Amino acid sequence: MTRLYEQCYMIRAFEKRVEEEFEKGVMRGTTHGCIGQEIIPVLTMNYVEKDKDVVTGTHRCHGQILAYTGDPFRLVSEMMGKKSGFNYGMGGSQHIKYENYITNGVTGGMAAVGAGIAFSMKKKEGIVISFLGDGGFQEGYVQETLNMAQTFQVPILYIMENNKYAMSTCTENVSSGTVQSRVTAIGMQYNCTSSENIEELDEKINKAFCFVRTERKPFFLEVQTFRLCGHSKSDEREYMTEDEKQKNAENDPLLKLKRTLSLEKIRQIEGEIDLLIDDVFRRADKEQEMKFEDYQEVKKNADSITKL
Repeated sequence: MTRLYEQCYMIRAFEKRVEEEFEKGVMRGTTHGCIGQEIIPVLTMNYVEKDKDVVTGTHRCHGQILAYTGDPFRLVSEMMGKKSGFNYGMGGSQHIKYENYITNGVTGGMAAVGAGIAFSMKKKEGIVISFLGDGGFQEGYVQETLNMAQTFQVPILYIMENNKYAMSTCTENVSSGTVQSRVTAIGMQYNCTSSENIEELDEKINKAFCFVRTERKPFFLEVQTFRLCGHSKSDEREYMTEDEKQKNAENDPLLKLKRTLSLEKIRQIEGEIDLLIDDVFRRADKEQEMKFEDYQEVKKNADSITKL
């Protein structure tokens, strides 16, 4: 549990620092935090074979890319528009490509991209792991994509981070039926778990990976979770009741991980990571921003950005 807490706490410390930097005006644009959901990408990446698998993300991608790379410096550099970022600072908070991880800001958009990549991998060893959210699940092209993925039997694992809100709209208020009924109606294998039960979550992620690797067929894993932050940087979660916020806070997976550790160990981990986050933000702030003439260099290295 020590390693899990280290990884999850690093993501949370990063996200909290991002919120602070936006408030101070150091960062521009927008951002979508994953506070409360960190355990999902952390456990998922434990089963990713980086030399063979492809991972597609979402607009709420910081936890995913940090769990994939363990590199907060290049992420904050990217978000600050610095040349030292994953994609020379051109992708910002939502548009990131590094090795076999790729994402963009289109709601549910990478579900379709992931299916296309998986179709090209039918005769290869690797699989695609495609994250999506409950809001993206409502998109028409996502429903069409699930149908095509199942029809053509492509090796893709969909992991749905269901935080129950599409921006500020409660998903239940705009969605008929259940996720399970809509997925299994097309014959796709489905399972459901919660981020609150860490052991069960890990077990079901493992089984889902095994199914896709062995059967070379799609699998849909719904993970019920919650955000302990707003949809984006300017969101105060006014659409949630105080009771709901309190209940979510009490069921925070990081609290459950902390209970398995000694107070001394917790202080050590948090102290070291807090210093790390301070350092990477300080270093990134001093890095060079992209200039117009720098784009010629980017053009020469385009393959490193776009080629899977």
